[in-house]
Amino acid sequence: MKSIRSPHWDIKDPAKSWQAKASDYPDDFTIGGQVGQTNTKGKLDDIVNLFYDRYQSIADLLRNQAGFKASGTIKQIQKEKRKNRTYNIVGIVLDVRRTKSGGKMVTIEDLTSTMDVFVRKDDPASATIFKDEVLGISGKFGDDGRMFWVNRVVYPDILPNHMNKGGMDYDPVSIAFISDLHMGSKKFLEDDWDNMVKWLNTDDETAQNIKWLVLSGDVIDGIGIYPGHEENICIANSFDQYEMCARKLDELPDHITPVLLPGNHDAVRPAEPQPMLEPNVQQKFNSTIHVGNPARITLSGIDVLSYHGKGIDDIVPRVEDVTYDKPQEAMKLMLQKRHLAPMWGERNALSPEEEDQMIIKNPPDIFVTGHTHAHATEWYRGIPLVVSSTFQGETDFMQMMGYKPKMGYLSVYNIQNRQFRIAQFSDN
Repeated sequence: MKSIRSPHWDIKDPAKSWQAKASDYPDDFTIGGQVGQTNTKGKLDDIVNLFYDRYQSIADLLRNQAGFKASGTIKQIQKEKRKNRTYNIVGIVLDVRRTKSGGKMVTIEDLTSTMDVFVRKDDPASATIFKDEVLGISGKFGDDGRMFWVNRVVYPDILPNHMNKGGMDYDPVSIAFISDLHMGSKKFLEDDWDNMVKWLNTDDETAQNIKWLVLSGDVIDGIGIYPGHEENICIANSFDQYEMCARKLDELPDHITPVLLPGNHDAVRPAEPQPMLEPNVQQKFNSTIHVGNPARITLSGIDVLSYHGKGIDDIVPRVEDVTYDKPQEAMKLMLQKRHLAPMWGERNALSPEEEDQMIIKNPPDIFVTGHTHAHATEWYRGIPLVVSSTFQGETDFMQMMGYKPKMGYLSVYNIQNRQFRIAQFSDN
């Protein structure tokens, strides 16, 4: 078993945190509100209201957490155009165009008007500006007042000195993370799953320390998700696939409580945010906590943000450093921009909720995604990141794409000593 240390220490003897038995500590959890349960009809007014909420919410984050205050509205600034004055503008990105020089011409919009601004090629933000995101820009008009030259792009990023909760004030128990089981698929790694559950029922120190098991979506393979899908499943009914999953989770030891959220293969609407599974599906499960996607749930005092991760599909084609092998780089951008899926109408379907429920208003204590069938644990500005591993083997689609999944890894995070341990149950 591989152990990964946190970059922060406040425990004199971290080993003792692993030696505690989860069964000795209470099941303390709070669900931070449900998502995807809307009364909106998806009309134009609903979409406009969603973007209004996004703009106001992230403008507040820019002002209150990044210390970035707008000099005025776009209409006011365009009217004034004072030479040599630096203006701060908060806007939502309407369009992004690459110029011959390699820079970006960005059209931004607020509640009053639109405006073109130029971001130079050497600005690090130039490669990661997305349509529909809210950002702050600081810069000046040129001598003729026609062009606005951006000196700085500002996001409501996590503060560099931020530190997540943990330490001696918290129970010495662990949260484990997996995703993308795809039960019902011919490629479901049932033997590897059963070996993991067998290990979780042993007296192993780490297994006994696990209090929570977070399953970040795609617990079943579903039906009709893509053309020819029926050729790759061995259980031809979603409800029977959930029945299998529920019975497999029943085999977990009593000291481990599963937390389950849906993904794009599950039997809920595909548009994010996704509601929790329907009651007639939930009733198949005995001790499982059901949440929507994305989920904010407090486990033993630790605020967990779990997101299946479909929004990563929109980031990978646009940012060179983000790949399906390194989805944690997309997670860093999500934290930087405080939004899980800023681009509207791209690969990832979004629902116009009354409030934009994909905004990360407060930094979580741990951030986890699935979807990519990769695996990683990393830290970003005092927040541990987890890319949950899959229990599905390499599919025909993955072979066609030349993508090798990282299968059968269980990531275990002790909330007191802020350490990870990784257990592997698949040979890959």
